[in-house]
Amino acid sequence: MSFAKRMISSSLMALLLVSVELVSANWDPSTGHLHNYRPSQSWLSQHKSGERCFNDIQVAECAQNTRLSYPNVQVFATFQVNHADDNHHGCPYGTCCAYTSLPSPSDMEADFTNYHSFFWHNLGGISGPGTNPIANPRTGAFGYERSYGKFYEGKPDTTQEQVDHDSHYRGFSLPPAWPSVSYAFAKSEPVQPKCGTAEGENLDPGQSSGSYGNYKPAPASSYQAPPAKLTTSSGSYNS
Repeated sequence: MSFAKRMISSSLMALLLVSVELVSANWDPSTGHLHNYRPSQSWLSQHKSGERCFNDIQVAECAQNTRLSYPNVQVFATFQVNHADDNHHGCPYGTCCAYTSLPSPSDMEADFTNYHSFFWHNLGGISGPGTNPIANPRTGAFGYERSYGKFYEGKPDTTQEQVDHDSHYRGFSLPPAWPSVSYAFAKSEPVQPKCGTAEGENLDPGQSSGSYGNYKPAPASSYQAPPAKLTTSSGSYNS
């Protein structure tokens, strides 16, 4: 192969690698959520080598997209809130970390307003993504992101979703799902997590007038700290 052809080939490979990095998410909404919970520091430390984290994104982006790719099947994600951005449209903002490992109910600890957790493949959590749709950061208008990362404002085109896309991977398998856990504490929680500290106001600015979605933030009094640990229907959970 000539030097020129080798250079062209190298350039194409570089472009392909960049493209792979740009397409870093799949529109595959989480099947379960837990507001205000995270795994223990021990669990997080043990699984640090397998995590992949993304900074400065909306909690809705963490809940609506998976961020791992073949052969790694994402089953769980944590979202650590950055309270410096609590008054911005689309809040909470923070760091989303994706995992191929699933914590057990006994690994989960309450961390009110600072952390949220998301689950895929119906393996755990309260049913549904547990957030508003992704929002325009300038106006708060609702929209959606296709899997190549572009944001579209307005009613989602759900034909573009890649629900359960991981199941098409060769050798696809899942860990055991959680046993029955009591979520009675969350029956009246607002859909969108609080944008503020545990004792502070909800600083969520909502939406600019006329924006798609007609969203009104809940008052701080609507958010209550959950139990320190999860329980099953029969009592405390022990792994």
